[in-house]
Amino acid sequence: MKPSHTITGLFCALAIGGFASAAPLTGSGPNLPIPSPNPGAPTGQANTLVTSGPGFTGTWTAPALSPWIGTYSAFGPIPSSNANPAGFTRYDFTSLPTGVLPVGTYFWFGDVDGGSTTTEQFILNAYDSAGALINTPWLDEPFGVNGTGLSPTAMPGWNWDAGTSTYTIDGTSVVGNPSIGVWMESNAGIARMDLTRTSNFANFNLWAPVPGPATGAIFALGALGASRRRR
Repeated sequence: MKPSHTITGLFCALAIGGFASAAPLTGSGPNLPIPSPNPGAPTGQANTLVTSGPGFTGTWTAPALSPWIGTYSAFGPIPSSNANPAGFTRYDFTSLPTGVLPVGTYFWFGDVDGGSTTTEQFILNAYDSAGALINTPWLDEPFGVNGTGLSPTAMPGWNWDAGTSTYTIDGTSVVGNPSIGVWMESNAGIARMDLTRTSNFANFNLWAPVPGPATGAIFALGALGASRRRR
């Protein structure tokens, strides 16, 4: 790995904070775990979504961290709001600065339950820069949960199918009708992603981290490394 890539990775990890240490989301279960402690929603920036023909674009701007600043495209419906239809959406992140959706992107799943009497699921596959299916678990366990009605049985279920490299986030096992958001992080660079939303009462979005207290430390680390290379 080139030194500049190392610095970029460290910058993202430190600026994000302690979230990056979460374990990869594997296996399956009726309810995702609530993190302990639970910091709730992170400090971050949702991408700005603009409908464009049969698809949409998503954009991040400052103060999002630099690997996220830019615009990506997607073909299919925006997977949030009951004003948008359910269905299949394909994301293309190759126009972002590093050619991928960076490691440490916040994946937000909102109101995934059975309160609307529909089957509320998100089904996801991710691909690398070579176009190959990412076949290792590329999401981490939840690092934060916010909203009302939070309890262990308010969390949606999940399944990582190793045979098809597919994640399913499933609201059919939720008890009652809570209104919560679940936050997870990506742990792999994603060039393309396929997402199916089975109900327009569940919501999904991508968030970028913004500079935090560790940002100054990593800038100092980067400057020190550059100084040493010049000697």
